Parts: sequence; C-alpha cells; structure tokens
Amino acid sequence: MKVGIVLKKNIGLSLLLLFLVGCGNEREPVQFYMWGGDENINMYIDQTVAPYVLKQYDIELKRVAMETNDFISKLQNEKSVDRKEGSIDLIWINGAAFKQGKDNELLSGDLLTEFENTQRFEQVLLETDSGEPIEGLEVPWGKTSFAIQVNTDRVAKPPLTIDDMTLWIKNNPERFTYPDATDFTGNAFIRQLIYVLNPNQINGDPTIEQRQKAYEYLRDIKPYLWRQGLDYPKNLQQLDQMYSSNDVDFTMGFNERRALPFIENGTFNKLTRTFALNEEAVTNAHYLSIPFNSPNKDEALQVIEALTSFPMQAEKLKSDVWGDGSVLAFDQLTMEQQEQLQSNESIGDHYLNTWANQSDFSAEIIQLIEKEWRDYVVRP
Repeated sequence: MKVGIVLKKNIGLSLLLLFLVGCGNEREPVQFYMWGGDENINMYIDQTVAPYVLKQYDIELKRVAMETNDFISKLQNEKSVDRKEGSIDLIWINGAAFKQGKDNELLSGDLLTEFENTQRFEQVLLETDSGEPIEGLEVPWGKTSFAIQVNTDRVAKPPLTIDDMTLWIKNNPERFTYPDATDFTGNAFIRQLIYVLNPNQINGDPTIEQRQKAYEYLRDIKPYLWRQGLDYPKNLQQLDQMYSSNDVDFTMGFNERRALPFIENGTFNKLTRTFALNEEAVTNAHYLSIPFNSPNKDEALQVIEALTSFPMQAEKLKSDVWGDGSVLAFDQLTMEQQEQLQSNESIGDHYLNTWANQSDFSAEIIQLIEKEWRDYVVRP
C-alpha cells in the first residue's frame, strides 16, 4: 500500500515536470502590427507567410490590423511610462512614421547587424527612407510606384496627362475624387501632382511655391469632385469600395500592380487599367522594424528573415497574391531566381503607359502637405 502511494506521487511529479517543461518550451506568438486595409495583403500574411514561418522557424505569427499612426502612438505611450516589455513585436513602417519612431527612440538598434547577408538587398534601399537616414533601424520589405487605376469600361479614352485629366473631371462631375490628405494615399496623390505641375523643376524637397501649384489645382477641380469636394474618402479602402461600386471611375495607390488581384477576384472591373499621370510616378519603399520593447525580438528577426527571403519575396510579387515589388538585388540572384521573378511580374497589357520613377519627399514635407492641404484646399 505504501508502495502504491509512492508510485502515485512519482507519477504525479513526473506529469507536473512534463507540464512545466512543455510550458517552458512554448513560444509566444509574434505580434505583427500592420495596416490592414487591403484584403489581398492580409491573406498573403495569414495564408502564405504565417504557415511558412511556422514550418521554417516554429513561430506562430499573429497579424494585428492597426493604422500606422495608432501603433506609433501606442509605442509612444509605452515609452512614456517606461514599459520595458511591450505588446508589439514587429511593425510595417516607412516615411513619416519611421522618422517619428526614430526621433522618439521607439525602434530597436541596428537590425542589419543581425543578418549574415545584407548584400542580397538593393543597397539604395538601406540608405534613406523618404530622405531620412535609416541607420539600420528598419529592413526593406517591398517597393512600389504611385499609379492611378481607371475603369476603361466606363472611360473609353483615359486621361493620361494633367490637362486631359482636368478636362475629364470638369466634364464628368462627381466621378473623380481622392482620399483625405491625412491618409497615406491621399497625401501621395498630392505629391504626385507637385511633380506633374512642376515638370523638371523638383530637386529634392519642393518649395512652398511649387507645393502651392498643387493646392491651386485642387481648389480649381474641387467643385467637380465627388460630393462637390465637400467630403473626401477617409482612406484608400473607402475609395476602392467606391470604385468597385461604380460611384467613381478612378482609384489610385502606391503599387502599380495593386489592381491585379482585385481584378482576379472580381472586386474591380476586369477592364481596370493602370497608368501614371504625365508618365512619371513617385516611388516608395516600405520597411519592417522592431519596437524598442519588443518582447520577442529574436523571433521577430526570424520573421523578418522569412519575409525578405526569396520564396516570400517572389510569392508576393505575383499579381494574384499582392503584386508588391521585390527588394532583393537582382544581380545577387541565381539565373533561375531571376527568371522566376520576371515570370511572376508578368502582367500583360495592364499598363496604359510607361513612366519615369521620381524620388519621394522627406517626412517633414509629407507632414506639411497634410496641414497645408487643410489650410489651402479644404477650408477656403
């Protein structure tokens, strides 16, 4: 009887030890905070990246949808109360948000020292983000050009120049609009206009006189916009919904291939085509960064490794997945990998024109445009 009691105690102790060991080996999910306004991007993360990360690194990846400004504010609050271990492991970031994160010391130190091969990236993408020195605080994830989408089923002769666009807008009232300038896409549309309205004159950041040309143009077309310019879509997601419902005939965004998956799944009209106004496009890269108080930094680094690996970069380039450009240096790839990227990028006759890429402006100018648009376009 005593033997039986000892045996039960030993079995109980063994089970307890197994339980504790099992708990000790469990990894917390990596919390990936990112903009969630595009269902194709969300599906790419949930259905492609997450299974890949789980298989390759035994890491569970949890996507958390949140506007960039909101998770920057969240990190600032955690910094102000000296929270050593936060709730965010990895963030999708660039431009003004990156500068804000950098200036307020919200980002982890030099991430590039953690990677064995940084030569695999396009080296220019490691230098500056919208004019701000990166200094290893973020790792490139994708690159895109700003472009406009048009429903050629309704617009038989798309207006590809600024003069033709002006005429079309005035002849077709309430069929065109753009997002509020507080939205990244709406702000980018204004930056595109600054280039178009100051041909061959922009060298670095635009002057106030050069920016004023865009505001004057927007005031001129304002009465002919959707709702007479008294209201604007709050974000790109709303504009896309309006476009897919035929409330307007144009949408836009940073990614020249962005319409392709929407055409594929029936969200956009199959005759949607893409162009760049006046054959020039603001170009932009986007990045991954780790917060200063990430509770799972090592695992977050492994997720970055996965997101920038050739398989995941090649997959997101596919038009029916995301259509986001690769950040890998083409000359560092094998011949087979180069051919695969070229094959994945094939899009047929989707583009209505070709364009020259133009550098994006600094974070300070992007923030200024938001304020100036309200002062010079919305309030008058």
